[in-house]
Amino acid sequence: MPVVSLLPRMLGKGEAWRSEDNLPLHSSKLGRIVELCREKDVLDIGCVGGDMGIDVDRTSHAQFEAVARSCMGIDIVADEVARWKARGHNVILADAEDFAVDRKFDIIVAADLIEHLANPGRFLERARSHLKPSGRLCILTPNAHSLNNVFKSLLGLRVASNPEHTCWYDRTTLHQLLARYGFRPVEEYWQDYETHPVAALVLRFRKNLAAHMIMVAGLGGGRESA
Repeated sequence: MPVVSLLPRMLGKGEAWRSEDNLPLHSSKLGRIVELCREKDVLDIGCVGGDMGIDVDRTSHAQFEAVARSCMGIDIVADEVARWKARGHNVILADAEDFAVDRKFDIIVAADLIEHLANPGRFLERARSHLKPSGRLCILTPNAHSLNNVFKSLLGLRVASNPEHTCWYDRTTLHQLLARYGFRPVEEYWQDYETHPVAALVLRFRKNLAAHMIMVAGLGGGRESA
């Protein structure tokens, strides 16, 4: 018997040694999300993100606005929300964990957001209450098991993290979190710009080492087993 297949049995953890699903790898962070926003009513949560001070027309929010039937943004950065509103954009000052808007949406976007939150469960509760029955929640977040993180860990180096991040997610933990709040994944992708030739080569064989995960979820999930 090959050593590769024998090792999990020797360790008594066969179930934990399953192969990773062969998900697609995208080079674009927003391409698929923009497609989903086309001719839909969209809520962009955390719309300002790291785009403070730049031309609003160059932001991810502007990309959603360009294709959506309607597009509302929310964020907690008061100065930026005021600036965007002055430019004619439909944005409001609100917290991702405690927002209330008197309408429901086809698409709710949370791009580079969930890893910043103190209580992601409260965010998912609010998102669920604002999503139409056939709607989609689009989450983009860093991959805890990215090539950069794995490589640095193997070398005993500190893995750098945005100081505003509160957590890392992998597919298993994000699935579990979504299920606990009534969501089920319907589309999943890896995302990486593949700008470094070594990264591009490795990702040809191990797409699950990509920099980000993109998960599109619908309503109707239930608690998954750990």
